[in-house]
Amino acid sequence: MKHRSDIDGLRAVSIIPVLLFHAEIPGVGGGFVGVDVFFVISGYLITALIAEEMRQGRFSLAGFYERRIRRILPALLVMLLVSGVAASILLLPVDFQEFSNSLTAAVLSVSNIFFWRQSGYFDDQALMKPLLHTWSLAVEEQFYLVFPLYLMAVLRWGRGRWVAAVLPVALLSLALSVYGVAHKPDAAFYLLPTRAWELLVGSLLALGAVPALRGRLANELGGLLGLGLIGWSVLTFGDHTPFPGLNALYPCLGAALVIHTGTAPTLTARLLATGPLVFVGLISYSLYLWHWPVLVFANYHTMAPLGAGETAAALAVCVVLAVLSWRFVETPLRRGGSPIAGRRAFGFASVAAVLFIAVGAAGHVTGGWESRFSPQVVAVDAMSGNRNDALLPCHSRPPEDVAAGRLCIIGADGAPETWLLWGDSHAWAMQHLYDEAFRSLGVRAVVASYDGCAPLFGITRVGYAGPCRAFADAVARLVEGGGIRDVAMVAFWEGYYRDTIQADVRTTRHDREQTAAALNRGLVSTVTTLADRGIRVHLADSLPGVRVNAPRALAAALAWNRPIDPRFTAEEYHAMNRDYFAAVESVRDRLASRLTLWRTLCADGRCEAAANGLPIYFDSNHPTRTNFAFATDPIRRFLREGSGPVAMAR
Repeated sequence: MKHRSDIDGLRAVSIIPVLLFHAEIPGVGGGFVGVDVFFVISGYLITALIAEEMRQGRFSLAGFYERRIRRILPALLVMLLVSGVAASILLLPVDFQEFSNSLTAAVLSVSNIFFWRQSGYFDDQALMKPLLHTWSLAVEEQFYLVFPLYLMAVLRWGRGRWVAAVLPVALLSLALSVYGVAHKPDAAFYLLPTRAWELLVGSLLALGAVPALRGRLANELGGLLGLGLIGWSVLTFGDHTPFPGLNALYPCLGAALVIHTGTAPTLTARLLATGPLVFVGLISYSLYLWHWPVLVFANYHTMAPLGAGETAAALAVCVVLAVLSWRFVETPLRRGGSPIAGRRAFGFASVAAVLFIAVGAAGHVTGGWESRFSPQVVAVDAMSGNRNDALLPCHSRPPEDVAAGRLCIIGADGAPETWLLWGDSHAWAMQHLYDEAFRSLGVRAVVASYDGCAPLFGITRVGYAGPCRAFADAVARLVEGGGIRDVAMVAFWEGYYRDTIQADVRTTRHDREQTAAALNRGLVSTVTTLADRGIRVHLADSLPGVRVNAPRALAAALAWNRPIDPRFTAEEYHAMNRDYFAAVESVRDRLASRLTLWRTLCADGRCEAAANGLPIYFDSNHPTRTNFAFATDPIRRFLREGSGPVAMAR
């Protein structure tokens, strides 16, 4: 294939938004689509090379994989080695153990599966996983493990009708992606079956599925439209955009248009072929490898969002490391005369895999190399696993189970089930405390709780795969069935107002302001609806939480002997909950009781993060299983109050 400088420039167009997005630069909320552009470029270039060699009768699987090893592995291994050293210095035991596991997954090209299996509502924030970005490399390598074999089979038994054989696979993968985004978003994001179509878009271009555009104007418009689709995706997509699915079509088709029209001397092709963009494109692989661990380790060290100067310095380090990697690792070792050319490439890959797997296994079996830290640091750090995992079967039940009453029951044995504990993950995290309180009061409750779903009627959480609206509707049917006399509503209200997009029938646009209005209406309507049915409503306010993962921050402060205070002030807590408090005030007289644990936790002006020397949260806001016992008596008083003016249980 003739080298195309415009494709080098397109690589730059894909990597720059990724860097800016991961550095949390405002205005590029859809920068993650750069990875999808990479997939299309990769599918086009690799398929073109494979098809050309197959047509000429000189394709070799061994030769193909040997080239992939020389292209991908050296720079990757250097990054893994340096990251491993940095991780051994910086990461606390729990995080280092996870890093060790991800190191093994990255070497085996299964990190997409590894991070998918870790994903979920309680998954730790991405900025604490130095090797998370290797998921996309794993998708590519899995694709190229099977795709050449498929093309060979079609050449032999399908008379070389590659387009006819590849197109249905691409459409099926796209259909799976659309379905997955709606039903299994984590799997749709990470796994090959729902991502393969993006690479196959490039493959279909390389196989001649799309005829060349005729006329200069058509090519000019096609190239500009392609750039426009990519740019529009970068500027308008965000955390709440369902992805990949149909939304991934925009950047992928944009990349395809740029590639397809780039053989003509268009304005887009000339722009992309300019020196600076070409150079960024040449170092783009190394830049992708280095940018993420640098940003993660910088954030881990500060235990706080990076400032503008810190972000600029981190990005500068990324570029320097990328240039060095490209100049002294990528370029020399990808050449045919390199020390790992030919059969030596497979020996190099095998030895490297064994060594890194051994290092990863050592990190795992030593509990994240706990001996680096004092027992106190290890104990504080370990609180990140101190939660109610045994109660997870009671949590996030399907709506049909709720409506039918197929729910866990807590409280006093033999008592009638007249209470409903309705909430989100906070209801799950404190379920054992409510169970103890119900037992002491001689009553029983059914539990209806779902991750990330506010216990409110008539509210839809936008861009969230959980069945929040259906779950709330099922709760309504459960209540209408009779028997429920008291409802305790337990949720992290602050998180819904601050971090989600919510809508109801009166919502006209999806933004923060409309979210607050919809939640306020939902809260007022839900309390009023229940109270009008003669049901006593008991409302628990949000816990204060902390700025970052509490066990990590408190353990780091001990380990590094430096002040790291993750606590909010009481003033900040009230500011973050201003809209919620206003809504509660409007239904104050309809509440049977209200739980205000924040009054105790924030009594001294700063909201506590620890008790008895250990964190009270296992992440940034969910209470630990064993170190939140101080809430037992307030919860009991909260449930016992049933009439008269609002009773606030501290």
